[in-house]
Amino acid sequence: MNTVTSSATPGSPRPATPPLATVLKALALLDSLADATEPVRVSSLARAMGTSRAETHRQLVTLEAAGWMEQLPDGAYRLTLRPAHLGHAALRQAGIGERTAPLLERAARQAGEVVSIAVLDTDTARVVQRADPGRSLHATLLLGDRLSLTSSASGRLLAALCPKDITGPLRERGVALPDTDELSILNGTRWATSTDDEQDGIAALAVPLCRPGNQVVAALSVHGPRERITTADALAVLRPTAHEIEQLLRLDTGGALRLHG
Repeated sequence: MNTVTSSATPGSPRPATPPLATVLKALALLDSLADATEPVRVSSLARAMGTSRAETHRQLVTLEAAGWMEQLPDGAYRLTLRPAHLGHAALRQAGIGERTAPLLERAARQAGEVVSIAVLDTDTARVVQRADPGRSLHATLLLGDRLSLTSSASGRLLAALCPKDITGPLRERGVALPDTDELSILNGTRWATSTDDEQDGIAALAVPLCRPGNQVVAALSVHGPRERITTADALAVLRPTAHEIEQLLRLDTGGALRLHG
């Protein structure tokens, strides 16, 4: 069993507390699965981890019972989207939100509207950060709000640009996503607008936020009355802001923004 090296002075009566080997192995298994590009089988995981097939299977069954894993009909395993919750917590605790807040506040003042960041969370996009321009607004978008993947700007963009191993399971579960033609267009433009603005008079436009390697992890959007949101003006504010936020993501070597399962 691995042990933690004690930092106590010689003669200290307090012994070092050893970590739980079973937990370390389970976490290592999750790390391995996070690096996989497709569902993996028990035998492959066992070889990669250097453990027996039986032990690896017990770990997978335990993680499945806890909601972190799911087994496919062919017997392979993949992560669920439950780890996204930890990603959101890490975003707050790592201070990434504090560093991006001034950028969002500046963008909101420039646009004169609400600016927000949303991430894919289960079968919706969830607002994890927002800023307003400091004046009374007709449009309301609250922290924690969940947005449709078929009608909201952020949801449509994330459905189109997030890795297929993230959106694929959603489609398999019957979650409504933009159709193939829409996805093709959004992949080409790399920005999206909301499609329900005719009903409520509210419009939004979103651009992607990417980690190194061009992996989309979030959407940055502006949200306000339809008559005040124009594509040119919104992109003029969002694209430079997205570039600055992405510079912070490059410094996030600890992976606080690993938001997808």
